[in-house]
Amino acid sequence: MKNMFAIAVLYALGGCVSAPQVDFSNSDPACAQQCSANHTQCMSGFKLFPLANESACKTAMETCAKTCPSKGEVASAAQSKKAPSTTSERLKELDGLLKDGLISKEEYESKRIEVIKAM
Repeated sequence: MKNMFAIAVLYALGGCVSAPQVDFSNSDPACAQQCSANHTQCMSGFKLFPLANESACKTAMETCAKTCPSKGEVASAAQSKKAPSTTSERLKELDGLLKDGLISKEEYESKRIEVIKAM
């Protein structure tokens, strides 16, 4: 009986939680990499209750994976952020860059002439 109790205690303290069941094949690679790094950080170091910690890390990894956008969502978001297509939009963008101090007056004038010539 003592042996069974000792085995149960060692099992509880040693931990035996399965690895996270996460499929990142359709997820954004950057997000998947961040989830994996977070899981590694969570699992590293000494833990007083390894089984509870391992379980919490597994749950955190699975939750993180669920929040990752798919590769298709990332690609469509990148396409939607293309440069403005109309002359009016491009000129408004230039005005905004100048007002925000991101480009000089000379750069603004040069680009403005380019945009107008491209009409």
